[in-house]
Amino acid sequence: MDAVNPDYMAVRVLNRNAQPITLWLLPGNYLFTKVPVLISFYHGSQQFWLGLPFFWLFGTSVTGLRLTHAIFALGLLATLYALLVRHDIKPWQAALACAALAIDPGFSYAFRTQSYITLAPCAWLFLSLYALRRAAQANSGWSRWIFASGMFYGWSIVGYFIYAFFLPAMLLALHTWRPPAMGVRRMWVLAAAGLALGAIFYPLGYLLAVVELGGVTEAWNYFQQTQKALKAFSDQSEFSARLAYSMATIDSVFQNWYHHTLIFGDGKSVPGGALKYAILLWGPLVLWLHAEWRRQSPALLRVLIAMVVSFVAIALIFGTRLSGHHFMVLLPLSYAALVAGLHLSGTVNPDSRHSVWIMLTPFVVLAAINAAGQISEARSLRDSRGVGLYSDAIAQLAVDLDTAEKRPFVYFPDWGLSMPVAFLTGGRVGMDSAVNVDSARSMLCNGRDVAIAAITGDRAQRIAAWQQSLNWGAPLRKQYTQGDGKVAFEIATFLGQSDNPICQIK
Repeated sequence: MDAVNPDYMAVRVLNRNAQPITLWLLPGNYLFTKVPVLISFYHGSQQFWLGLPFFWLFGTSVTGLRLTHAIFALGLLATLYALLVRHDIKPWQAALACAALAIDPGFSYAFRTQSYITLAPCAWLFLSLYALRRAAQANSGWSRWIFASGMFYGWSIVGYFIYAFFLPAMLLALHTWRPPAMGVRRMWVLAAAGLALGAIFYPLGYLLAVVELGGVTEAWNYFQQTQKALKAFSDQSEFSARLAYSMATIDSVFQNWYHHTLIFGDGKSVPGGALKYAILLWGPLVLWLHAEWRRQSPALLRVLIAMVVSFVAIALIFGTRLSGHHFMVLLPLSYAALVAGLHLSGTVNPDSRHSVWIMLTPFVVLAAINAAGQISEARSLRDSRGVGLYSDAIAQLAVDLDTAEKRPFVYFPDWGLSMPVAFLTGGRVGMDSAVNVDSARSMLCNGRDVAIAAITGDRAQRIAAWQQSLNWGAPLRKQYTQGDGKVAFEIATFLGQSDNPICQIK
């Protein structure tokens, strides 16, 4: 479900005749029933807008989703390459780092899971740093680059709130790359103005929610209820426990056992994962410390190290409420820091005959580990089909609903089905995420079939309870199984019947 949120909203725009579909977003943030603003208190609808033209081109299918998210990944790689080259790193070295990252299972599988929404905005972060470097190197036009940097950074925060964790490091970057001819005050004002414009969707979305909910008090109560449900600040563990959790989470990202757990249900590192973890985490840190000791630390490396430290320090506030997909942004940052450290720090002399091998060796090792990881994960998918390939059942349900002679209205009271089914059916099937008995009975009495999906609990008992509430005849029941034969969920379809005696009762 999270792997297609908020992309699924595209069907309401692309399909003019889309059926009623309940959307998950902040109250008041769906303008003109077509324009989403804030999906939640902590991220906007950026992926929806960026993906919309590609879903129009590729379609709202699994293939269309994969291609669109692959374009997000390519955008991130392109901005990383531009940033590295702008900092005088040779094109072949920048390309080497990007290629190694591109085949990293942690990176590629991020765009096949919920991690796509947290990793894609990293492109804006790299563009923000790129703009600062352009400002520092330009003979004129500094103002627009400083403003653009702030705006790009604001866009990254709107993409997902975790990018606000980089603010201390961004302030360091702004100070580091200040154009010599620009006044300090003017620089800060321009950067702040750009940031305010880029992040304007947060105050706009909050204002829309206040208006929709009836006032500031009501909106604050709604926020408190939401925060209580999310338990964002509920972790009361000691600092050492939070730090240990953060380090373990970073390990899960770099060794890809986070995504492996999502897909296969068990934590398993890629082959050579421990070596990869050491190269990506400790390699840049050692290179930076060595360069600082020699007083030759390049600005880019210093800023990138500061970003990792800043992110982890602020993430400690949230403790265990953050997981692997929140920390995913550290993966491309580590690749960037490694190539910056190898190229520019005092450890490497660009004129040395051995400099090429000093640069090549770590990335060749990383590429080999990543290639082995891709092969290992592919074999696991072939042998186990993930956790029985639950998504196969979802895809089949979407096909059945979309090709039915009479498309029913479907209720999805359990988390996990509504968004992917809405996406795959292109908005041609009406649905809601909560069972409304009165509305369902009204549709049945008007001759429309109504289906209800049961994933969890005692499915037979739940279906019987719905039948009793509707006071309707027995439904047609169909079970959808995974590749391993386990029942993933069951659909109960109540047939519409306008001449049902219950429909005459008022």
